[in-house]
Amino acid sequence: MKKQVLFKKVKKQFREGLTISIIPHSEGSSLSFTIPRAVLILLILVIIVYMGLLTFSYRDYLNRYQDSQKVVAHLDGVRVENQKLRQELVNLLRETEELQQDLIVLQQQGRKIQELLSEDLQQAEEQMAHIESLGNILNYQPYEFDFGGLGGRNNRLLKDDAFGLIQNMQQELGKMREVIPAQQEDMENLEGSVREYNAIQAATPNSWPLADKGNSYISSGFGSRRDPFTGRQAFHEGVDIAVWYGTPVLATADGVVTYSGWRTGYGYTVDIDHGFGFKTRYAHNGELLVSTGQEVKRGDVIAKSGNSGRSTGPHLHYEVHVNGVPKNPLEFINKK
Repeated sequence: MKKQVLFKKVKKQFREGLTISIIPHSEGSSLSFTIPRAVLILLILVIIVYMGLLTFSYRDYLNRYQDSQKVVAHLDGVRVENQKLRQELVNLLRETEELQQDLIVLQQQGRKIQELLSEDLQQAEEQMAHIESLGNILNYQPYEFDFGGLGGRNNRLLKDDAFGLIQNMQQELGKMREVIPAQQEDMENLEGSVREYNAIQAATPNSWPLADKGNSYISSGFGSRRDPFTGRQAFHEGVDIAVWYGTPVLATADGVVTYSGWRTGYGYTVDIDHGFGFKTRYAHNGELLVSTGQEVKRGDVIAKSGNSGRSTGPHLHYEVHVNGVPKNPLEFINKK
């Protein structure tokens, strides 16, 4: 019974309305209207719900905005790292190209040395093998990175091991930079030694001085002998090679003609300075074919044999001097 009475009172209050009057300051009629209490309560509830939804939406928006800012900041950091990585790779590529050019120069020097060497190539081959081993390091293909776009498995801006790989490559290039200068110095020293060796070989009078096809013989040797004109003992500074008139006389090493003409006692004579202390003399010729100051090579025809000067018959008088001291030509000659 009490519940029914209470329900009726509540129902009555909901049905009752609230009167709102609007009275203007100036003269005029006032405005009044009545709003049911139930409508007012419903309106208040709607406003409360709306404000709650608005607050929730704002907080959600704020959280999303903060997350997006974090993502943007992270992407900015990734872009910076990406730029550093790109620059590091460019620098590595430039250093690699420079070292490759140095290796090309070393390989060219090695080939040049192989051309210069006439016999033992072991040292040059060891140098070339070492250069090839250095070149294998530079044949390494760098890791391919994807620099395009953002996001996605196929568009990663930065690989996890990128900087580790770059560090390893930098260490290898550092080793190369330490090795190549020493290798260049070794190659230059080797090339200089080979050139000097070949120059000495070219200057050493070690060939037969006549194009006689074997039709000659040594008629008088080097050293003390009886002079054919005076009959007294005298020192013979060369060898006499008996050969018929007009046989081509050959330079026995590369050099420069220091004298070509008539010399008392020697007749028509050619003197050649070969460098490194070597000098040769070709005397008693019948005809001279070179002039003073002319450069000659081993095997060049410099005269024709004869019987000029103090001579008892057609022959070639041939001398070899080392640092101003006459030496036995037979110690140098390799007759073929």
